[in-house]
Amino acid sequence: MPDPISQNNPAGPPDARPARDDNEWRKIAGRIISMVLILLACGLVLLVWNILEHHPRTDDAIAAANVIGVAPRVSGPIIKLNVQDNQEVKEGDVLFEIDPADYQLQVDKAQAALDSLDQQIEVARSQDENLKYQITAAEAGVEQAQAQEKQAGDTLERLKPLQSKGYATADDVDRAETAVKVAAASVAAEEQKLNAAKTALSSLATTQAQRSGAVAALNQAKLSLSYCQVIAPFPGKILNLNLSVGAFATAGVPFFSLLDLRHWYVIANFREGELKHISQGSPVDVYLMSAPGRRFAGTVQGIGWAVQSPDEININSGVPSVPRELNWVHIAQRFPVRIEVQDADPELFRIGASAVAIIK
Repeated sequence: MPDPISQNNPAGPPDARPARDDNEWRKIAGRIISMVLILLACGLVLLVWNILEHHPRTDDAIAAANVIGVAPRVSGPIIKLNVQDNQEVKEGDVLFEIDPADYQLQVDKAQAALDSLDQQIEVARSQDENLKYQITAAEAGVEQAQAQEKQAGDTLERLKPLQSKGYATADDVDRAETAVKVAAASVAAEEQKLNAAKTALSSLATTQAQRSGAVAALNQAKLSLSYCQVIAPFPGKILNLNLSVGAFATAGVPFFSLLDLRHWYVIANFREGELKHISQGSPVDVYLMSAPGRRFAGTVQGIGWAVQSPDEININSGVPSVPRELNWVHIAQRFPVRIEVQDADPELFRIGASAVAIIK
Protein backbone atom coordinates (compact mmCIF):
# COMPACT_ATOMS: atom_id res chain seq x y z
CA MET A 1 0.00 0.00 0.00
CA PRO A 2 1.55 3.38 -1.03
CA ASP A 3 2.58 5.91 1.59
CA PRO A 4 0.03 8.76 1.75
CA ILE A 5 2.79 11.23 2.60
CA SER A 6 4.76 10.25 -0.48
CA GLN A 7 1.71 10.65 -2.67
CA ASN A 8 0.96 14.15 -1.36
CA ASN A 9 4.70 15.26 -1.56
CA PRO A 10 6.18 14.04 -4.85
CA ALA A 11 9.55 15.84 -4.18
CA GLY A 12 10.36 13.35 -1.48
CA PRO A 13 10.66 13.57 2.22
CA PRO A 14 10.72 17.03 3.88
CA ASP A 15 14.54 16.88 4.75
CA ALA A 16 15.71 15.89 1.24
CA ARG A 17 15.01 19.25 -0.50
CA PRO A 18 16.96 21.52 1.90
CA ALA A 19 20.00 19.24 1.68
CA ARG A 20 19.88 19.49 -2.12
CA ASP A 21 19.67 23.32 -1.93
CA ASP A 22 22.69 23.46 0.41
CA ASN A 23 24.77 21.45 -2.07
CA GLU A 24 23.83 23.82 -4.87
CA TRP A 25 24.78 26.84 -2.78
CA ARG A 26 28.10 25.23 -1.88
CA LYS A 27 28.83 24.66 -5.56
CA ILE A 28 27.95 28.26 -6.39
CA ALA A 29 30.06 29.55 -3.50
CA GLY A 30 32.95 27.32 -4.56
CA ARG A 31 32.75 28.70 -8.11
CA ILE A 32 32.69 32.26 -6.80
CA ILE A 33 35.64 31.66 -4.50
CA SER A 34 37.57 30.00 -7.32
CA MET A 35 36.90 32.92 -9.63
CA VAL A 36 37.91 35.38 -6.94
CA LEU A 37 41.11 33.46 -6.29
CA ILE A 38 41.85 33.32 -10.00
CA LEU A 39 41.24 37.06 -10.32
CA LEU A 40 43.43 37.72 -7.29
CA ALA A 41 46.19 35.54 -8.74
CA CYS A 42 45.94 37.35 -12.08
CA GLY A 43 45.99 40.69 -10.30
CA LEU A 44 48.98 39.61 -8.23
CA VAL A 45 50.80 38.44 -11.35
CA LEU A 46 50.08 41.77 -13.06
CA LEU A 47 51.21 43.65 -9.97
CA VAL A 48 54.45 41.68 -9.77
CA TRP A 49 55.00 42.11 -13.51
CA ASN A 50 54.40 45.85 -13.20
CA ILE A 51 56.81 46.11 -10.29
CA LEU A 52 59.50 44.11 -12.06
CA GLU A 53 58.92 46.02 -15.29
CA HIS A 54 59.17 49.50 -13.78
CA HIS A 55 61.49 48.65 -10.88
CA PRO A 56 64.08 46.27 -12.35
CA ARG A 57 66.16 44.13 -10.06
CA THR A 58 69.14 41.87 -10.58
CA ASP A 59 71.31 39.56 -8.55
CA ASP A 60 74.06 39.73 -11.19
CA ALA A 61 75.93 42.40 -9.25
CA ILE A 62 79.16 42.70 -7.31
CA ALA A 63 80.57 45.21 -4.84
CA ALA A 64 83.56 47.23 -6.00
CA ALA A 65 85.83 50.07 -4.90
CA ASN A 66 88.80 51.99 -6.24
CA VAL A 67 92.22 50.39 -5.82
CA ILE A 68 95.57 52.05 -6.52
CA GLY A 69 99.04 50.61 -6.76
CA VAL A 70 101.39 52.02 -4.10
CA ALA A 71 104.64 52.92 -5.86
CA PRO A 72 107.54 55.06 -4.57
CA ARG A 73 108.66 58.17 -6.44
CA VAL A 74 112.34 57.55 -5.71
CA SER A 75 114.51 54.44 -5.79
CA GLY A 76 116.45 52.84 -2.96
CA PRO A 77 116.46 50.05 -0.36
CA ILE A 78 113.54 49.87 2.07
CA ILE A 79 114.73 50.42 5.66
CA LYS A 80 111.36 50.46 7.45
CA LEU A 81 108.02 48.77 6.75
CA ASN A 82 105.17 50.05 8.92
CA VAL A 83 102.22 48.01 7.58
CA GLN A 84 101.18 44.45 6.95
CA ASP A 85 98.77 42.75 4.57
CA ASN A 86 95.04 43.54 5.07
CA GLN A 87 95.85 46.28 7.60
CA GLU A 88 93.66 49.37 7.70
CA VAL A 89 95.52 52.68 7.49
CA LYS A 90 94.58 56.32 7.84
CA GLU A 91 95.32 59.18 5.50
CA GLY A 92 98.85 60.46 6.11
CA ASP A 93 100.19 57.25 7.69
CA VAL A 94 103.75 56.37 6.66
CA LEU A 95 103.56 53.05 4.85
CA PHE A 96 107.28 52.42 4.36
CA GLU A 97 110.55 54.35 4.21
CA ILE A 98 113.43 54.30 1.71
CA ASP A 99 117.05 54.87 2.76
CA PRO A 100 117.43 58.69 2.63
CA ALA A 101 121.28 58.82 2.77
CA ASP A 102 121.85 59.47 -0.96
CA TYR A 103 119.09 62.06 -1.12
CA GLN A 104 120.36 63.84 2.00
CA LEU A 105 123.75 64.18 0.29
CA GLN A 106 122.06 65.76 -2.71
CA VAL A 107 120.36 68.25 -0.40
CA ASP A 108 123.66 69.10 1.28
CA LYS A 109 125.39 69.53 -2.09
CA ALA A 110 122.63 71.80 -3.42
CA GLN A 111 122.67 73.82 -0.17
CA ALA A 112 126.46 74.28 -0.38
CA ALA A 113 126.19 75.46 -4.01
CA LEU A 114 123.53 78.00 -3.03
CA ASP A 115 125.59 79.26 -0.08
CA SER A 116 128.64 79.70 -2.31
CA LEU A 117 126.59 81.61 -4.87
CA ASP A 118 125.17 83.86 -2.16
CA GLN A 119 128.70 84.70 -1.01
CA GLN A 120 129.68 85.60 -4.57
CA ILE A 121 126.65 87.85 -4.82
CA GLU A 122 127.53 89.61 -1.57
CA VAL A 123 131.10 90.21 -2.73
CA ALA A 124 129.90 91.47 -6.10
CA ARG A 125 127.33 93.69 -4.43
CA SER A 126 129.95 95.22 -2.13
CA GLN A 127 132.09 96.03 -5.20
CA ASP A 128 129.14 97.37 -7.14
CA GLU A 129 129.60 101.05 -6.14
CA ASN A 130 133.32 100.96 -6.89
CA LEU A 131 132.63 99.38 -10.27
CA LYS A 132 130.07 102.03 -11.08
CA TYR A 133 132.64 104.75 -10.21
CA GLN A 134 135.20 103.03 -12.42
CA ILE A 135 132.73 103.01 -15.27
CA THR A 136 132.05 106.72 -14.85
CA ALA A 137 135.78 107.49 -14.75
CA ALA A 138 136.39 105.27 -17.79
CA GLU A 139 133.65 107.03 -19.73
CA ALA A 140 135.22 110.40 -18.89
CA GLY A 141 138.65 109.09 -19.95
CA VAL A 142 137.20 107.92 -23.27
CA GLU A 143 135.64 111.33 -23.89
CA GLN A 144 138.93 113.08 -23.05
CA ALA A 145 140.96 110.79 -25.29
CA GLN A 146 138.47 111.25 -28.12
CA ALA A 147 138.75 115.03 -27.72
CA GLN A 148 142.55 114.86 -27.84
CA GLU A 149 142.37 112.65 -30.90
CA LYS A 150 140.10 115.12 -32.62
CA GLN A 151 142.38 118.01 -31.71
CA ALA A 152 145.46 116.20 -33.01
CA GLY A 153 143.65 115.33 -36.22
CA ASP A 154 142.55 118.94 -36.76
CA THR A 155 146.13 120.17 -36.18
CA LEU A 156 147.45 117.68 -38.73
CA GLU A 157 144.90 118.80 -41.31
CA ARG A 158 145.94 122.44 -40.83
CA LEU A 159 149.68 121.74 -41.08
CA LYS A 160 149.57 119.73 -44.30
CA PRO A 161 148.57 122.72 -46.54
CA LEU A 162 151.07 124.96 -44.78
CA GLN A 163 153.97 122.61 -45.51
CA SER A 164 153.66 123.12 -49.26
CA LYS A 165 153.74 126.90 -48.78
CA GLY A 166 156.76 126.80 -46.48
CA TYR A 167 154.96 127.92 -43.36
CA ALA A 168 155.37 124.49 -41.68
CA THR A 169 158.23 122.04 -41.68
CA ALA A 170 158.17 118.33 -42.25
CA ASP A 171 159.02 117.82 -38.58
CA ASP A 172 155.93 119.74 -37.59
CA VAL A 173 153.78 117.48 -39.77
CA ASP A 174 155.47 114.34 -38.41
CA ARG A 175 154.89 115.46 -34.85
CA ALA A 176 151.23 116.13 -35.65
CA GLU A 177 150.83 112.66 -37.20
CA THR A 178 152.48 111.11 -34.18
CA ALA A 179 150.10 113.02 -31.87
CA VAL A 180 147.12 111.64 -33.84
CA LYS A 181 148.37 108.06 -33.43
CA VAL A 182 149.03 108.57 -29.72
CA ALA A 183 145.56 110.03 -29.26
CA ALA A 184 143.98 107.07 -31.11
CA ALA A 185 145.90 104.64 -28.92
CA SER A 186 144.75 106.54 -25.84
CA VAL A 187 141.13 106.27 -27.00
CA ALA A 188 141.50 102.52 -27.48
CA ALA A 189 143.03 102.14 -24.01
CA GLU A 190 140.29 104.13 -22.35
CA GLU A 191 137.58 102.16 -24.21
CA GLN A 192 139.21 98.94 -23.04
CA LYS A 193 139.08 100.18 -19.44
CA LEU A 194 135.40 101.05 -19.90
CA ASN A 195 134.57 97.63 -21.30
CA ALA A 196 136.43 95.91 -18.48
CA ALA A 197 134.50 97.93 -15.89
CA LYS A 198 131.19 97.12 -17.56
CA THR A 199 132.09 93.42 -17.70
CA ALA A 200 132.90 93.40 -14.00
CA LEU A 201 129.59 95.07 -13.25
CA SER A 202 127.60 92.64 -15.43
CA SER A 203 128.96 89.63 -13.47
CA LEU A 204 126.78 90.68 -10.53
CA ALA A 205 123.62 90.46 -12.63
CA THR A 206 124.74 87.11 -14.05
CA THR A 207 125.41 85.72 -10.57
CA GLN A 208 122.03 86.93 -9.35
CA ALA A 209 120.32 85.26 -12.33
CA GLN A 210 122.03 81.97 -11.45
CA ARG A 211 120.60 82.04 -7.93
CA SER A 212 117.06 81.08 -9.01
CA GLY A 213 118.43 77.91 -10.64
CA ALA A 214 120.38 77.03 -7.49
CA VAL A 215 117.25 77.52 -5.35
CA ALA A 216 115.25 75.27 -7.69
CA ALA A 217 117.95 72.57 -7.48
CA LEU A 218 117.84 72.73 -3.67
CA ASN A 219 114.05 72.49 -3.62
CA GLN A 220 114.15 69.51 -5.97
CA ALA A 221 116.67 67.76 -3.75
CA LYS A 222 114.52 68.39 -0.65
CA LEU A 223 111.45 67.11 -2.51
CA SER A 224 113.25 63.90 -3.48
CA LEU A 225 114.30 63.48 0.16
CA SER A 226 110.68 63.83 1.29
CA TYR A 227 109.66 61.10 -1.17
CA CYS A 228 111.72 58.61 0.86
CA GLN A 229 108.66 58.33 3.11
CA VAL A 230 105.73 56.79 1.21
CA ILE A 231 102.50 58.12 2.75
CA ALA A 232 98.93 56.85 2.42
CA PRO A 233 96.99 59.36 0.27
CA PHE A 234 93.61 58.30 1.74
CA PRO A 235 92.16 55.92 4.35
CA GLY A 236 92.20 52.36 3.07
CA LYS A 237 93.26 48.75 3.47
CA ILE A 238 96.55 47.20 2.40
CA LEU A 239 96.18 44.52 -0.29
CA ASN A 240 98.62 41.95 -1.62
CA LEU A 241 101.61 43.00 0.47
CA ASN A 242 104.50 40.57 -0.16
CA LEU A 243 107.80 42.27 0.68
CA SER A 244 110.22 42.70 3.56
CA VAL A 245 112.69 45.28 4.81
CA GLY A 246 115.75 45.32 2.57
CA ALA A 247 113.88 45.02 -0.72
CA PHE A 248 115.02 47.53 -3.34
CA ALA A 249 112.30 49.98 -4.32
CA THR A 250 112.22 51.18 -7.91
CA ALA A 251 110.56 54.49 -8.68
CA GLY A 252 107.19 54.04 -10.35
CA VAL A 253 106.95 50.28 -9.68
CA PRO A 254 104.03 49.34 -7.34
CA PHE A 255 104.82 47.12 -4.36
CA PHE A 256 101.25 46.51 -3.16
CA SER A 257 97.74 47.92 -3.51
CA LEU A 258 95.66 50.26 -1.37
CA LEU A 259 91.87 49.88 -1.23
CA ASP A 260 90.00 53.20 -1.03
CA LEU A 261 87.49 52.94 1.83
CA ARG A 262 85.90 56.33 1.17
CA HIS A 263 83.74 55.29 -1.78
CA TRP A 264 82.01 51.98 -2.46
CA TYR A 265 79.87 51.14 -5.44
CA VAL A 266 78.10 48.19 -7.00
CA ILE A 267 78.38 47.08 -10.62
CA ALA A 268 74.97 45.61 -11.50
CA ASN A 269 74.26 44.02 -14.90
CA PHE A 270 70.72 44.71 -16.17
CA ARG A 271 69.07 43.37 -19.32
CA GLU A 272 68.97 45.80 -22.20
CA GLY A 273 65.16 45.92 -22.10
CA GLU A 274 65.28 47.20 -18.53
CA LEU A 275 67.59 50.13 -19.21
CA LYS A 276 64.69 52.39 -20.24
CA HIS A 277 63.53 52.36 -16.62
CA ILE A 278 66.99 53.29 -15.29
CA SER A 279 68.49 56.77 -15.42
CA GLN A 280 71.33 58.63 -13.82
CA GLY A 281 70.44 59.60 -10.26
CA SER A 282 67.80 56.87 -9.80
CA PRO A 283 67.61 55.62 -6.18
CA VAL A 284 68.56 51.99 -5.64
CA ASP A 285 68.21 49.50 -2.81
CA VAL A 286 71.33 47.37 -2.44
CA TYR A 287 71.61 44.08 -0.54
CA LEU A 288 74.69 41.96 0.04
CA MET A 289 74.55 38.20 -0.10
CA SER A 290 76.71 38.11 3.05
CA ALA A 291 74.18 40.28 4.94
CA PRO A 292 70.77 39.88 3.28
CA GLY A 293 69.00 41.58 6.17
CA ARG A 294 70.84 44.90 5.70
CA ARG A 295 69.57 47.39 3.14
CA PHE A 296 71.95 49.97 1.74
CA ALA A 297 70.89 53.08 -0.14
CA GLY A 298 72.47 53.73 -3.50
CA THR A 299 72.26 56.03 -6.50
CA VAL A 300 72.81 55.24 -10.18
CA GLN A 301 75.95 57.02 -11.29
CA GLY A 302 75.87 55.92 -14.90
CA ILE A 303 74.99 53.20 -17.40
CA GLY A 304 77.58 51.44 -19.51
CA TRP A 305 77.55 52.31 -23.21
CA ALA A 306 79.50 49.35 -24.52
CA VAL A 307 80.11 45.67 -23.83
CA GLN A 308 82.32 43.21 -25.63
CA SER A 309 80.44 40.87 -27.93
CA PRO A 310 81.64 37.24 -28.01
CA ASP A 311 80.79 36.91 -31.71
CA GLU A 312 81.97 40.12 -33.33
CA ILE A 313 81.51 40.37 -37.09
CA ASN A 314 84.66 41.20 -39.00
CA ILE A 315 83.85 44.40 -40.90
CA ASN A 316 87.42 45.10 -41.98
CA SER A 317 87.43 42.54 -44.79
CA GLY A 318 85.56 42.92 -48.05
CA VAL A 319 82.89 40.29 -47.24
CA PRO A 320 81.12 39.97 -43.86
CA SER A 321 81.40 36.68 -42.00
CA VAL A 322 78.04 35.06 -41.12
CA PRO A 323 78.24 31.99 -38.80
CA ARG A 324 76.39 28.91 -40.11
CA GLU A 325 74.19 28.46 -37.07
CA LEU A 326 70.76 29.52 -35.82
CA ASN A 327 69.97 30.39 -32.23
CA TRP A 328 66.31 29.70 -31.53
CA VAL A 329 66.48 31.42 -28.15
CA HIS A 330 68.00 34.89 -28.20
CA ILE A 331 69.42 35.91 -24.83
CA ALA A 332 69.09 39.57 -23.95
CA GLN A 333 72.37 41.43 -23.62
CA ARG A 334 73.26 42.81 -20.21
CA PHE A 335 74.86 46.21 -19.63
CA PRO A 336 76.71 47.27 -16.46
CA VAL A 337 75.14 49.95 -14.28
CA ARG A 338 77.41 51.67 -11.77
CA ILE A 339 75.66 52.37 -8.45
CA GLU A 340 77.23 54.53 -5.74
CA VAL A 341 76.52 53.21 -2.25
CA GLN A 342 75.86 56.05 0.17
CA ASP A 343 75.98 54.30 3.54
CA ALA A 344 78.36 51.42 2.87
CA ASP A 345 79.59 49.48 5.88
CA PRO A 346 83.35 48.84 5.35
CA GLU A 347 83.11 45.80 7.62
CA LEU A 348 80.67 44.13 5.21
CA PHE A 349 81.66 45.44 1.79
CA ARG A 350 84.43 43.59 -0.01
CA ILE A 351 85.51 43.87 -3.61
CA GLY A 352 83.80 41.13 -5.61
CA ALA A 353 81.12 40.38 -2.99
CA SER A 354 77.79 39.27 -4.50
CA ALA A 355 75.00 41.82 -4.32
CA VAL A 356 71.37 42.43 -5.32
CA ALA A 357 70.30 45.77 -6.79
CA ILE A 358 66.67 46.96 -6.99
CA ILE A 359 65.79 50.17 -8.85
CA LYS A 360 63.23 52.11 -6.78
